[in-house]
Amino acid sequence: MRRIPVLWLVEHIAREMDVTCAVKYLAKARHDLDITVRHIYLHANEVMAEFVPDVVVYPFFYYADGALAQEDYARCWPDAIHFNLAWEELFYKAHEKVKAPSDEFARKKVIHHAWGDFFKTYLMASGVPEDHVFVNGQPAYQLYLPPYSRYYRQRDWLAREYKLDTSKRWVFFPENYRWAFFNDKKLDQMALKGPEVSETRAMRDFCHNSLVEVLRWCQEAARHKDLEIIFRPRPATMEQEIASLFAERIGTPAPNLHLIKGESVREWILASDKTISSYSTSLIEAAIAGKPIYMAEPFPIPQTLCCDWYQHVRRLRTAEEFDHACLSDDGGADGFALASWARGQMLSRGDPIARLADFVKALADRQKHSGANRGSLFWRTTRKRLGSLYRCLMRMKGVKRKNYFNPRTHEKDQFDEKDVRQRVQAWQAVLRDSA
Repeated sequence: MRRIPVLWLVEHIAREMDVTCAVKYLAKARHDLDITVRHIYLHANEVMAEFVPDVVVYPFFYYADGALAQEDYARCWPDAIHFNLAWEELFYKAHEKVKAPSDEFARKKVIHHAWGDFFKTYLMASGVPEDHVFVNGQPAYQLYLPPYSRYYRQRDWLAREYKLDTSKRWVFFPENYRWAFFNDKKLDQMALKGPEVSETRAMRDFCHNSLVEVLRWCQEAARHKDLEIIFRPRPATMEQEIASLFAERIGTPAPNLHLIKGESVREWILASDKTISSYSTSLIEAAIAGKPIYMAEPFPIPQTLCCDWYQHVRRLRTAEEFDHACLSDDGGADGFALASWARGQMLSRGDPIARLADFVKALADRQKHSGANRGSLFWRTTRKRLGSLYRCLMRMKGVKRKNYFNPRTHEKDQFDEKDVRQRVQAWQAVLRDSA
């Protein structure tokens, strides 16, 4: 087993990898800190067998007891610092209880990243000590600002790659109707931790009906010869699920309607002329990028799916309003109120990507110089034996190699060390002068 300073775990490439590799580059350039990047599920068996990390960085950490991967990581590395990046923090009402740290390990043994004071308050109300919260900002929002925004592929490249016409107006629709594809078993499991069973069914019906209706709207709008409609499934929804639903309920897509899951939302937001979405936080990102934004609302949003920030977005409630929004020559003012709110709440403390690199370095230093982890032969051997004992017990239970990775919910989320190196090299070209 090999001791490493930081193990950084990624779940969804499109959501997390840009920030991850930018931080990895800055941590090395500024502090000579090496960050090892792996997938939280795909590489789970390998990392537990190979590494003894001082710091483990997670995409989320709601609880350890019974969690698919976090439980095993916590048992394998009991004396590491566990840092939760909390990639979801703007919760609608149905998620406020479900997403809260819910066991002693998550509340008292994990350090939590917060985009703003609002999330710090939420964590502390759930029992997290104040000194276990790092209030920083939303690092993904910083990606829309220079110099980070220079990293992304331009409109001409996307047009060639996906056969789009640059002379037309591009309307980007990143959907977030996550409940539409949940079966009864999944809904019952979620009801144990938060909303009532009747509420979960209502949310699924709302999302399914809304998804079908906005697909119809996109189909009709795509008949206009001057538009390109780019419809993007959320990271955990398979592209084929959307395609099958479209074929079943609507038919053959119009020539100017494109179902595309490739690239991140950032490329598409920056390259498109405007963004229309469901209640997705991609609308906040588009507003920060200075793009016109609208929220499609063919049916009233249930209270369980409501967030305060929705008040800053213009709603589209009919096919005619949607069509007009796609064709109109409006400017970026439609996103001004939302962008102003987001900057005040989540981008007011400086560059959150650079601050994240500095904070992870501080965590690694703290662990390196702590009394329980000075790198002595005794402690390295003890840690190795603890990990080996845990894996031995797991083997005795008949789970030598547990299957953590689900390709249905993590489509396009596979990567290796070569992919990470290439991304870091690309970030070096962008950030070299500002590191």
